[in-house]
Amino acid sequence: MPSERLLSVVIPCYRSQGYLEKTVSELVAALEPEGPFEIILVNDGSPDDVQEVIDRLHAKDARIRFLELGSNRGQHAATLKGFAIARGDAVITLDDDGQNPPEAGLAVARALRGSRHDVVYGRFQTTAQNLPRRLVSRLNLWLFKHTMGNRTGIRVTNVRAIRGDLARMLGQSEQIFPYIDSMIFRSTRRVGEVTVPHRRRDAGESTYRIRDLFRLWLSHMSTLTVLPLQLATWGSFSASLFGLLLGVVQIVRALMLNQAPQGWLSLFCVLTFLFSLLFAFLGIISTYLGRMYVSLNARGQDWLRSSGGLGPSSDIGGGERASRGGASQAA
Repeated sequence: MPSERLLSVVIPCYRSQGYLEKTVSELVAALEPEGPFEIILVNDGSPDDVQEVIDRLHAKDARIRFLELGSNRGQHAATLKGFAIARGDAVITLDDDGQNPPEAGLAVARALRGSRHDVVYGRFQTTAQNLPRRLVSRLNLWLFKHTMGNRTGIRVTNVRAIRGDLARMLGQSEQIFPYIDSMIFRSTRRVGEVTVPHRRRDAGESTYRIRDLFRLWLSHMSTLTVLPLQLATWGSFSASLFGLLLGVVQIVRALMLNQAPQGWLSLFCVLTFLFSLLFAFLGIISTYLGRMYVSLNARGQDWLRSSGGLGPSSDIGGGERASRGGASQAA
């Protein structure tokens, strides 16, 4: 059963054998004065010996729990696995490389517990990343803002504090290519942010490379929005209109100037119009298919924040999500 006052920290682990122990030890020391906590380490099919480090940490401290995945599923999928077993009223996500100091996790947790937000992101005061990574991150942020309704300008980062019941609901997702932040914004609009520190890693290189950021961007584009299909459809309609206008111009010239249109230009106009119209129809069909695909990916993300006065026989989502003590929290 979820605890009334327990802080859960979920850390996906991949190729972090050399520095995970230091990261966790530092985190434990920072969490001790804050009250009850648990740390969930998710081994995302790491090819190194990080599982030995995790086993050692678990043997020393029972508050450190772990999951070992059979294969590499990616940072977001591994984090969701941790969400599914988290027991806290607040769930924090941090990286395994120590770039997010414990103070960052504590800052978002305090901001969450001290507000009516369902999710609080940590906004980095300064970012210890190279230029290409910052550019790709900004591209992801722009795309996220214009496709998922994040119009508030909240900087989406991997330092988050999430209400425990919401995190556990997200952890039940069966998406093959999950994107936690889009799932969050589909589930709630009570999202805030707080400034947190960010530092350079002490050792090694990031295992989350630029190609992984691009892969995340493509996953977002292909699974959570029909924007590419819409752009292709409008492009096809525009090309069709262009071909039609060229054809009209040629007809007007032939009638008014008594000039026979050039053969190649007439053929170009006809082919442009017909093929563009064909692609436009394919775009319309693809849009319907895309919406069906997006609907399937979004299935199960309707989170009931609170309820009240429904009676013991009511079932509108079950258990923790449906009611909290029978009292309705104001929306």
